[in-house]
Amino acid sequence: MKQFSFFSIVTVLTLLVFCLQLGSCKKDTTTTSTTTCDVRGAYSGSSTPSVGSASPIVYNLKDNNLAVGSVTLGGSPTTFGGYRNTCDSVFISVYYAGNSSYYLLQGKINGPTISGSFKNLTTPSDFGTFTMSK
Repeated sequence: MKQFSFFSIVTVLTLLVFCLQLGSCKKDTTTTSTTTCDVRGAYSGSSTPSVGSASPIVYNLKDNNLAVGSVTLGGSPTTFGGYRNTCDSVFISVYYAGNSSYYLLQGKINGPTISGSFKNLTTPSDFGTFTMSK
């Protein structure tokens, strides 16, 4: 009889804990933002290194986050890589065939204009600013 009552108490306690756990579970109501900001398109402008003079810059931000750069609109591609963006900024990572270097461009979006800074990840002494518009 003692074994039966001990087993009963353990069973009741187990069921009680199980029922309390069911009541304490809450559904996660966190929602994710579905806002997207499309920055695709052709941008042209100029880049100015910390030492030197301004030079033309053209980037075509394409589907699937592909970034292709050239010196003139419609010109032969000289850089290629990728980009990612938020609604207020763009990060472009590219390889420039002209000097075999990797560049990171970080810019803020202000209407049709992207402006910010660039740095050569291969040669850290090469950095500067850029501005380009759609």
